[in-house]
Amino acid sequence: MRSATAPFTDADALEDSALLAALDNGTGNVHALDGARLVEGGLVTADEPGHYHLTEDGYAVARALRAREAALIPDDTLKIILSCAGRATAKRTGWITGLTFAHRPYIEMVRLSDTSPEAFDGMVDKGSTWADIPFQIFSQLNHRYADHDGARIYFAFEPGTYDHDRFTAMEHAGAVWADLCGEEAGLRVGQEEAGGDRTVYLPPSALLFHHNGRDVRLTLTPSHRYHVEIISGPDTGRTWNGHRADAAVKAMARTLYGSPCPDGYGTGRDSCPGCDASAETFENQHPVRGAMPGSRPALTVST
Repeated sequence: MRSATAPFTDADALEDSALLAALDNGTGNVHALDGARLVEGGLVTADEPGHYHLTEDGYAVARALRAREAALIPDDTLKIILSCAGRATAKRTGWITGLTFAHRPYIEMVRLSDTSPEAFDGMVDKGSTWADIPFQIFSQLNHRYADHDGARIYFAFEPGTYDHDRFTAMEHAGAVWADLCGEEAGLRVGQEEAGGDRTVYLPPSALLFHHNGRDVRLTLTPSHRYHVEIISGPDTGRTWNGHRADAAVKAMARTLYGSPCPDGYGTGRDSCPGCDASAETFENQHPVRGAMPGSRPALTVST
């Protein structure tokens, strides 16, 4: 079993950085912290010496990660970043891109638990190549600004450089995933396990959630990839895949950002009476097994 709603971890971040590094190096060689997990997910294969290489699915995931990164970081900026701080190396260091709620893109260096805070501070503090990135951007890119703040470097939003609509969609996707990870998460046990005695807990074969007037199912494929499918409402039957649950759900939310609900409202509306009613119907149809209605559901997906 795997956690379907675990928060994004440092190990996940380094995994993404390692996949991007493999895409860059031309050989598909992956230096991931947990290569076995990537093998299980069908993203890499292992050869006799124990080296990991991207599979076709692995390349697809890496290209999707690169497309998201490209929406946040212009190519000329990325070139400078990589000259100062490479992607995941030695399975222990690397950086990822992110987006603040104020629509400000950033890059963040990742620290694992076996790296001391003191050693990590030395990697990202003043005088390091990491801290030198804003100066190099300023001097090489016509005085473009970036701010260093420890493990993060923030970039200024520049009209014409960044796609505001894509930023907003990414922010929306992050909010959807954060809601699913919260204490009041809207996930419910899949229909195939919903019958019988409600007081008896059964590991779910799927997790369901409700988004913008749509019922959505999250499952694992036979190859252990996460699969999202809209099962009722607009876009019924549409699907998305991801190497982690958060990747699949966020891909769906980014795609659907601004799409009308069944009542014709887009995501910019805080509340829609029709969607509120359908959400209540969803909760009644898919109660949590082994718990009182409305309490937090089981957070695992079994094959």
